[in-house]
Amino acid sequence: LGGRFLGGPCAQCSMNEAWTSRMPQSCCLPGRPRGPAGLRCWIGAMVIGAGIVAAERLEARRVVAGAAPAPSAPQSVRGFSLLSTYSAAKLLTDGYLSADSIGKQHLALAERLSSVVNAAILRIRDSLIEVGRRPEEVPLMPMAFGPWGRAGGAELWRSAQAHPKVWRLAITGGPCAGKTSGMAALRTSLHQWSDGRYLVFAVPEVVTILFELGVMNHGTFADFELAEYRAFATHAELLQLAFEELWACGAEAALQATPGADRAVLLADRDAVDFKAWTRPIDPMQLVKWPDLLHAVGSHMGVPGLTEADLVRRYQLGVLILQTFAVMDGRLNKLGYNSRCVGANSTNPVRRHTVEQSFSNDAVIVKAYTEAYPKDAICHITNEGDDIDEKLDAAARCVWRQIKRVSASAA
Repeated sequence: LGGRFLGGPCAQCSMNEAWTSRMPQSCCLPGRPRGPAGLRCWIGAMVIGAGIVAAERLEARRVVAGAAPAPSAPQSVRGFSLLSTYSAAKLLTDGYLSADSIGKQHLALAERLSSVVNAAILRIRDSLIEVGRRPEEVPLMPMAFGPWGRAGGAELWRSAQAHPKVWRLAITGGPCAGKTSGMAALRTSLHQWSDGRYLVFAVPEVVTILFELGVMNHGTFADFELAEYRAFATHAELLQLAFEELWACGAEAALQATPGADRAVLLADRDAVDFKAWTRPIDPMQLVKWPDLLHAVGSHMGVPGLTEADLVRRYQLGVLILQTFAVMDGRLNKLGYNSRCVGANSTNPVRRHTVEQSFSNDAVIVKAYTEAYPKDAICHITNEGDDIDEKLDAAARCVWRQIKRVSASAA
């Protein structure tokens, strides 16, 4: 309990970090405490580590002595994890908001990021308890040291106009569409074509983070509960808005610290419109309606009557839709998809979507986004051949035209 009693950054660490390194990792963050505060953090880490070692040795003695091991968790356990400050800092760095670019704000943003993610995790977990799951069936694994707070993503709602020097671009597409490599290529191209005046940052995909922390049974949707799914959809939307706000704040700090830079571009891996594709009426098989989800999100935000158009307006540069490799020249590309997109040597070894599923997803995404966004705000890049470099170059040039269009209208 050293982190809790001694205070400081150690109070933000999870037990998992102590298990893996015997030292809470937030103590190793850039800007970690020095002097007396750093000493308290170090002592707290040692107390945590010593307690864990003692527990391990006690269990070992029980086994050697022939005693029955401690009772195991029920087979139906659905564990949830919380996001440490260290992991949040890594998300920021991976999104090009490093401690080198924004200084002390890096740690402050990491703490806010972990707070809003953990508030979402706790509320999604609460939804299962409210429909009859016992707390021990949905444990926080590992148990995390507080305080974690309950301030959710709705607390960070801001309109896009709150950051006039930061433009946003939504990037979407079916499985194996090239979103990850596309964002990296876009960053390079926009920086080069603007002669260094544009700084480009990448907002990570919210849903993936929630799945990694245990939501919807780690994204498998096994043991499905509608109450959890509703909470997941609502808080994923709120987190999308919160992530964009935090990245916009970081982008503004980076602009101030970078001579010659006068504009920031946020590349959002999916956006606040994404759930439209996975709700009714776009997908009639779904259990949640898009208007109902908008109402729930608006209620949390204190924005009654929230509309789809309100969300679309947040993305001044519109949306880039990249076609999945499951489609080639308008037809099912089974051979190409199976060789490039699935399996141990693929672009994503854990991808589970079949070529048919990816083909179907692509059509649903296109339908949802062409309904939501104005025609002149859409860059839809299809596969006319299997050259990924040509595809990404076409995407970058389309986005550059969008920037020119928005710049002209803002002038």
